[in-house]
Amino acid sequence: MKALREGAVRLNGAKASPSDRLAEGDAVSAPWALEAARPPTGYGASRSGVSERLGLRTLYRGGGLWCVDKPAGLLSQPDSAGGDSLVTRAWAELEWGRIDFRPAVIGRLDRNVSGVSAIALDAPALRALSSLMRDGRIKKIYRALARGETPPEGEITVPLLKDGRRNFVRAASAGEAGMEALTRFRRLGYDGRHSLVELELVTGRPHQARAHMSFLGFPIVGDFKYGDRTNRNAEGVPLCLHAFSLSFPDVPGLPEPIRGLTVVSPLPRSFSVFKNSGKR
Repeated sequence: MKALREGAVRLNGAKASPSDRLAEGDAVSAPWALEAARPPTGYGASRSGVSERLGLRTLYRGGGLWCVDKPAGLLSQPDSAGGDSLVTRAWAELEWGRIDFRPAVIGRLDRNVSGVSAIALDAPALRALSSLMRDGRIKKIYRALARGETPPEGEITVPLLKDGRRNFVRAASAGEAGMEALTRFRRLGYDGRHSLVELELVTGRPHQARAHMSFLGFPIVGDFKYGDRTNRNAEGVPLCLHAFSLSFPDVPGLPEPIRGLTVVSPLPRSFSVFKNSGKR
């Protein structure tokens, strides 16, 4: 993208645009740099010790797709050159050396969210999965611990507004044009203090689950940014929001191994605070 912005990518001798479509016989030049494909500083290219030190847990791999179990506290993509992230760990573990393509995360999880994360390992898988994710055809199920006893089930449809300066999302008030957002929820259990809730994010807005649960009046445990006032000064209280499963549709555009596939990530230890006493 930087090369495109600077006019260094040329199509038939003219400056190329990201929206250009190629036809047979077109001539394209691009300033590929070998350095750009090497693992970030500090990761090394040797497979020995990389898996143990960086620890990507594989949930599924096949058909151009690699689903891993992202730990809470890890960025999906680096926020600085050579920074630690899920995708840079993946490049290092794969000993990626190709310069024409690099694996990419599909549907990035927030830093403090754990769970199943999808990585496309080739360009056809990236195109197909990105299109399905944009169209909302990949089903995303989360599990969360919420403060209090939520209703048994329901839908939250309130539009959301994002404040980019504070990286904060809030429910839109009457008359405000927010982003359309839909979250379906179902209470799986209640222990007298917390509800174990299953959330389906039909739309994929930033901080959607957190903002919607806060709007409903049942903030997610450990989500001090969105209204959890309990133990807000305690150190190390994790955000109890987990990407539990991804389900891929059975459509012709996907490789055969992925069609109809559901990948599940077990709940992390942070959910052990939930003690199901049989209440519903």
